[in-house]
Amino acid sequence: MIGFFLKSLGIGLLIGFILGYLFKKISKIIVVVVAVLLIGLVLLGQNEIINIGWLALRENSDLLVEQAGYYQGSIGLLFRNGPFSIGIIIGAILGLIKG
Repeated sequence: MIGFFLKSLGIGLLIGFILGYLFKKISKIIVVVVAVLLIGLVLLGQNEIINIGWLALRENSDLLVEQAGYYQGSIGLLFRNGPFSIGIIIGAILGLIKG
């Protein structure tokens, strides 16, 4: 019983560390790319090269936020697997700190 707990915790730590580290590195790249794209769109809109429908964009983003709420139940599945989940959480925190 204790061997299974330690094995699950260790695997969870390793996977969590890798996920946290990669998440931090990839998220930095994504933030820069999205920021450059948004700045470019705003500049093109201000110079009247393109026409941006800001109201339609807001309505669509509100719809996406509502739909994201439906997927919160799947996160509960992760937390049902105790030792593995603890390992992933701790490992992800360590990976985010290290990355």
